[in-house]
Order: sequence, then C-alpha cells, then structure tokens
Amino acid sequence: MKKVLLIILMFMASTTILVYAEDNANSGSGDTQNALKNKGFYRGSEYMYKVSVYVGLSDKVDMNDSISNFIMIGNNPVFIKPNSFTLPSNLKTSGYSKIGYSNGRNLNNVDFNSVTYVNDSPPPIPITNGGNLDSVKSYFGDVNTLEMLINAFVTQKGTTRQALVSNIRFTINGVTDYYPPEEILPIKINGKYQNKVPWLVIYEPVIITYTKPNSKGYRQPIAFTATEYALSQKLGYFNWFWGKTGQYVAGMTHSDLPNSIVLEESWVGVPVTQPLKDGVYWSDDRIISGGGIGMRMLEANGTDVVENDTTYDYTYRVNTDVITSVMVEASNRDITPDTRHEETDTRKSAYTNPSDGKAYVTISANGQSTTMPIVLPSGDSQYAWLKWRTPGNPCEVLVNVNISGNSSARLKDGGRSTSFKVKIEDLSENVPPDPRPTDTMNNFKIPNLPNEADKKTAEWGVYSAVWDSDYRWHEDWKKYHSGCYTKTNKDGSTTRVHRYKWIDEGFWEDFGEWDYTYTRYSASINADVKLKPDIHNPTAKEPYGQYTIASGYGVDIKVNAGITTNAPSSHYTIAQNVVTYFPEFNYKTYWRLLEKTGSTAFEFKENIYSTFNSRTHFTPLAYPDGKYEVYSKIIDCWTPDGMLRINLSDKVNIEGNVFSDWHIAPDIN
Repeated sequence: MKKVLLIILMFMASTTILVYAEDNANSGSGDTQNALKNKGFYRGSEYMYKVSVYVGLSDKVDMNDSISNFIMIGNNPVFIKPNSFTLPSNLKTSGYSKIGYSNGRNLNNVDFNSVTYVNDSPPPIPITNGGNLDSVKSYFGDVNTLEMLINAFVTQKGTTRQALVSNIRFTINGVTDYYPPEEILPIKINGKYQNKVPWLVIYEPVIITYTKPNSKGYRQPIAFTATEYALSQKLGYFNWFWGKTGQYVAGMTHSDLPNSIVLEESWVGVPVTQPLKDGVYWSDDRIISGGGIGMRMLEANGTDVVENDTTYDYTYRVNTDVITSVMVEASNRDITPDTRHEETDTRKSAYTNPSDGKAYVTISANGQSTTMPIVLPSGDSQYAWLKWRTPGNPCEVLVNVNISGNSSARLKDGGRSTSFKVKIEDLSENVPPDPRPTDTMNNFKIPNLPNEADKKTAEWGVYSAVWDSDYRWHEDWKKYHSGCYTKTNKDGSTTRVHRYKWIDEGFWEDFGEWDYTYTRYSASINADVKLKPDIHNPTAKEPYGQYTIASGYGVDIKVNAGITTNAPSSHYTIAQNVVTYFPEFNYKTYWRLLEKTGSTAFEFKENIYSTFNSRTHFTPLAYPDGKYEVYSKIIDCWTPDGMLRINLSDKVNIEGNVFSDWHIAPDIN
C-alpha cells in the first residue's frame, strides 16, 4: 500500500510522496459480464492506462485555456501496466491520445513492444475492472507516479529531466524567455513548490481485447482506449457489436469503458460528456468527444498545501453498514463443491467420499469477519464480500483478505491474499455557520449544480453447482468353472467334461460433470427530494406549485430513499446517509448531513440556531432574488458491486428578504 501525502492543490516533491487534489474525473456505472465463448473477449485483470503529461507555456494558463497553451513533454503517451499479468505476444495498439486524435492524428497500427510503457501497480479501472475512482485519482496524484512518468518520457526522448523543459520558452510575469528547469519542474525546495507554470496529466484507461478466432484459431490481442475502440468501429476496422462479423464486446467498448472515467468539468477544450445508464451504448462520436478520460492539474506555484500521509482504497462513513468486496477468479481449472469428478470408478472411496473442492474467501475488518465458500467454472469470476459496521469515530481500518482451499482461486492480481486500508470519515463535521444579518455576498452569482454521476443500478451473482451424473457400465467378463459332467462317446467310452460360464463383473463409471448455475442479483436505488419553506415562515407562497420565500427564512428538506432488489438482505444495505450542499457555498465548503427520521426518510438535523429547534437551514439574508436550489447526495446504499448513489436537487424561489415582512407603525393606543 502506497503511503501518500495529500495536498490541496497538487503534486510533487523529489523525495516526498504526496497527492494533489485538483482533479477532473468521474465515473458512471456498469459491469464486466461481457466475455462470450467463441467471440471476442477481454480479461478483468488485463488493463492499463495511457498517460500524457503537459506543461503550461505561461503562468497564466489553466484548465480553462486551450490545450495549445500547453506542450506535451514526450513524443507520444506512455502506458502504465500492472505487474500482475504478462503482455500477450503480438499485442497491437495505437500510439496517440484522445487529444492527438482530436487534433487530426489518425488511428494507427503499432506493435506494443515499440511503445514506451512502465510496470507498476495502478489501481483497477472503475466499472470495467471493479476499480475505485478515488484510488485512481490518488494514484495519478502520487509523486511516485509522476516521477515514474517523467523518467519514462526521459527514456522515450533519450534526454534528461532538465532537458525536457530547458528548450521551451515560457511566459512568466509577462516575460517570455528560457527559464531554469528547477523553476519549471514540479519539485519542492525548502518547503516550497518551484513550478512557476502549471502541469497537466491526462490519463485514459485501456483494456486488452482478444478478437474472435480467425480460420486458424488465432485471436489478435488489441490494447485500446475507449476513444480508439470508437474510432476503429467508426472507420470500419472492427465491429465490436454483434452479427456475423461482430466481436460481442460492445458492453465494454461502448458502455462500460467510456463510462469508467469522464470529466466533471470541461478542461482544455475537452467537453463534459455525461455518463450514460448501465447498458446504454454510447455512439462513436460521443465516445470520441469525451468518453474514457481523466485529468489532473498542478497549478502554478502549488500554494496552499495541506498534507496528509495516506491514500485509501475505499472511504466509508462512521456508524455505517458497508459491503467490502473482492473479485475472485478460477484461474486454471474449475472450483468445484467436491472432487468426485477426479475419480470415475464409483466403487472407490475417492468417489464415494470425495474431498472438499471449494475455495474459501475470508475477509475481516474492524473485528468482524466472514468466510465465503466459492465454486466457479474455470476462467470465470464472482464477488466475495463482507458486510460490516464501521466504527463510530473517524479512523483507518485495515481490511484483510485470504483465500484457502482450491488452489485455482485467485484474486485479480493473481495472489491469494491482500490487505488494504480504508478511511472512516465523519461527514457531520462541516456544518454551515449561523448566517448573520451583516453577512455580504458581493459579486455572488448563483452557481450551477455540480455534475456528478449516479450509480443507480448494480448487478452481481453467485455460482452454485450440482453433479450431473453420466453413468456408463464398464464391462469386465470373467470365465468361471461351473461343474463337470460325464460324456459317453460313440465307442462307448466316457469323458469327463468341465463346464464354464462367463460372468460380467464390471462396474459403473461416472463420467458426469459439474453443472454450474449463475444466480444473478440486481439492485436499484430510488429516491426523491422535497424542499419547502420552514413551517415558521409566515409569508411563504406557493403559486403554480413552486414555493417562493424571502431570503433569511429557513427551508426544510425531506428525502425518501429506497432500494429495489431480488437479493437476500446479506447482499445489500439500504441508503444510510444523505449529504446536502447549498448554493451560497458554491456546493462546496459546508454541508449538512441529514438525520434519518424514518425507515427511508431523511431530514435536516435540528438547527441549534433556530428559536424553535426546527429541522431547517437558514438562507442567507443577502442571497439575491432567483432560484435557491439545494443539492443532495444519497449515498451508502451498498452492494457487492459497489455503492449505489443518486444525486438530486430541489429548489424554492427567493424574492425579497425577511426585512420586507416587517412593518413599523406608531402605537395609537
């Protein structure tokens, strides 16, 4: 597990590991059940990332500028490959990035052994490989990752780190000139970051696909990004969909992979392209435009650094039921309930008293543990999971995973055990301050809602197996003496004759096999949110079904969140937390963690600043006329296929302020 230093703005010191937090990536939802026999297929363990690194040509450029204001420090992108698998022979790829293709580069046919790649341990891709988006963000903010990338570009160009930037003219403080490399490279000297210009990392997930076999039975392995799968489909090089020429992997190429990582905001001209629902296929042009890409930015001078020392595979909330899952694969043979298939002779004890053939996955966390038996057909996989309760206080929890039993059972990285840290956080610690009459909101503009992906559905399953006997008689004829009799010959003499009989002393052989059944489960989250004036607001209006209030009054919220599923209760949790953000804080900085007030209902906690202890949130007195829209994240609805979440909003209109409701008149009595 990498140790990481988390910084609010960004990345890098030559001797320190850290994470920079300015990131632009999000993921939708999907699954990996797309590999079909005798068609094209891909393996969940064979993924990579294609990465480009750019440096800004001025200290004034940022993510809102064109990519032309940046320069790539390498000749072509580099690939990061996990250590856990060996590259297939004759692997093909294309040598450019989404940025390159948008600037006119053509899809090309490149032997993978001619590109620059490094071996490391990048986290799995979200959706297609069951990865965690936060882990991906942290990984590409890790100084070790950046150091590795810079060294890879140094090797690619046959130069030095300093030479990567020493022949580039930069504009800093209005002066265009050549600057010392130590003022450009993102390094830390005497506690301060030296980069006077921004740095941009662009990463695209890659999946290796094996095409359907040709007439000689050969499958061509191809390593493409989502953009490259779409380009090759659009140009007619491959048909990733169905039919006579189809590869039957479009669920990955045109749904899960483009959904896996998308931009939350438009950076350097690449548009925001919203994730689509699971099972909805992206068009080629939609993928080419914005599917399957993430970015990280190190702003000039890297100021306002806040450091931490750990990155996490998962983040959970305090006092929450969660499900931590791992994917288990049958790597080289079937994982069976027992071993009777290894002996066909029904007379032998190995058949009548077979040994256990199952694998057992033990997962433990926070003093809670489970051991899950697994049976699997060779080459297939399923989740194993632990449903557990998180501690009541923020902390780190170590999760341990161990596989015993059938040696074919492996985790995705090929191992039989692993451990990782998870972060337990308390979302109730950032409650907004009490708004004051003297508060101002100078130059405030009502912000747009955040653009975050939902994960409304999840799918998973469990294999079981029953023995399907195929009895065949094994003949074993033997000759036995059955007695004698006296035979009188023609000449009157006698002969003693022996009698014999043939007996089949055969036995039943069982050439049966295990018949596997995959029981598929699914779950979907459903929710609604209602925002309305506080009951102590005497002047609220509701014309045409839309509430209007004066600023300074409170608003109440009611969220209902349910789940629809065919799974047993041990497979899921209901939604347990709702976090609500407000426009006056630009949907950042402060939030309210709602309190559960019913089996599926959530409301604001009682407001300590309310005279009546109302479950309310006070709008700022200085809030301008217009919409006041709150944004709620309904989270912690856990399944083996990850956390379901849905983002909803509701609004009231602001018109005037609370002082408009005051009337001062003389006392005439």
